[in-house]
Amino acid sequence: MKKLFALLLAVAMLMSAAVSFAEVDPANVQETLVIGTAQDVNNMEPYMQNDQINNNVICLTHQSLIMLANDASETGITYMPMLAKEWGWEDDNTLVFYLRDGVHFSDGTLMTADDVVFTYETAMDPSSHISGVLSLITSVEARDDLTFVIHTSAYSNELTSNIASKSLSILSRAAYESGMDEPYLIGTGQYKLKERVEGQYVELERVEDYWGIGYDSGDDYGWIIAPGNAKTVIFKPILEAASRVIALQNGEIDVCIDPPTTELQFLEDDPNVTVLEAPGTRLFYFGFNCEKAPFDNKTLRQAVASAIDKDTILQVVLSGKGLTQNTVLNRGVWSFYNEDDLGAYTYDVDRAKELMAEAGVNPGELTVDLYSATDDPYKTIAPIIQANLAVIGINVNIVSLDQATLKSECQAGNHQIFLWRWNVLDRLDEVYSELFSTGFATNYHHFSDPYVDEMAVEILTQKDESIRYDESVELQKYLAEESPQVPLYVANLVIAYRNGLSETYLFGGGNHNWAHAYIDLSAK
Repeated sequence: MKKLFALLLAVAMLMSAAVSFAEVDPANVQETLVIGTAQDVNNMEPYMQNDQINNNVICLTHQSLIMLANDASETGITYMPMLAKEWGWEDDNTLVFYLRDGVHFSDGTLMTADDVVFTYETAMDPSSHISGVLSLITSVEARDDLTFVIHTSAYSNELTSNIASKSLSILSRAAYESGMDEPYLIGTGQYKLKERVEGQYVELERVEDYWGIGYDSGDDYGWIIAPGNAKTVIFKPILEAASRVIALQNGEIDVCIDPPTTELQFLEDDPNVTVLEAPGTRLFYFGFNCEKAPFDNKTLRQAVASAIDKDTILQVVLSGKGLTQNTVLNRGVWSFYNEDDLGAYTYDVDRAKELMAEAGVNPGELTVDLYSATDDPYKTIAPIIQANLAVIGINVNIVSLDQATLKSECQAGNHQIFLWRWNVLDRLDEVYSELFSTGFATNYHHFSDPYVDEMAVEILTQKDESIRYDESVELQKYLAEESPQVPLYVANLVIAYRNGLSETYLFGGGNHNWAHAYIDLSAK
């Protein structure tokens, strides 16, 4: 049994794979890799989603222009070439990408800059899930078959990060114009969809004529585009965490995502299993609907924030395997600020009762609905918050919903309070705009504040790093005071898998890339 305590070790395992892909002996590769997940895949149309589980699948079937590195702090390199071999700003308003030659989609159609133009124009349409974060783009063009150009109204600090997202994976114009069903399934990735049965599995099969076979990339990151090793990759949703553990130990799955902390000792004692534990970036939070009574009252939000015992939540849910926090910004993101002078409303029952009185709410007179997902960790967190708020005289009804329904209800504004999570790897704008700016589809808080809207754009476009840092810290303090959200904790990344798992590329928030992963039979 091996236990890894740092993501750095997983990265080192991956980086060693950069020189070993060609040396993988097919005879030692288990044909099928089965990944047991905590959620079901709900959308495979890249620009219409941004869920972690969907991204795990899409990064096998599709590729974006560039790719985010998971070891930037060690190498100093944040983005790596994927479908684009080079890129750069010509000026503050012009970003140019030079594409790889010879790339083709899974149906054999050659990819050109015209497909990239089609992808971005589609994603920029107001109906797109990600159009809001592309608002600074004024137009896109293909200078020639292998040159793609983005024109912006202002310089953006985070446009390259948007471009690396799975939501901007490149689509085939020809597939969309053919009239075929589900044209978004045609991608340039190592795998293609074979079958999806809702609630049971998503099965991907290796693209045998994949464009990257034998491709001479001419750069240090050729391993990124190397072919897949497993013949088949299956994502199998097993929503009950304990059931995922059983499935791993009996060989039904090879990888168990988010095993429950109560089961880790049994897994660590299993000679056939490896447990990886590493720092995480995914933030779990408690949120308010700020445009709907009674939580349009800021003081009442502050009272509730002061009543929530985060330390107890962390211990009960994760046995302490994570970190509580007070700022809305995910750990690891530049300008993360969680210092004492943040001004957050932290656990203090007496203060909570005083704020309740100041808000004009008497104990016992308020009953609210807490929208919570039916699976862990939400179903465990919800009763703790229910008990916390009972102490200050707020009655809480827990409304349990599947995750898709919960998101729809929150988007529609039918909720009062809710539990959810947010994972950010490197983008400030993904927090400030997508969670708190007016009108964004993922602003489940329905929070609208002109100052926040203005500062989100200012921080996105400000080129002076010191000014931008100060502005970001001030905005974190402002949001702590306004309290549209109560950040709870960041969970450690915990994955358990059968011995022999190789060529993984893992991220602390769970947006993993399994494109080259396989079980090495010689190591089992």
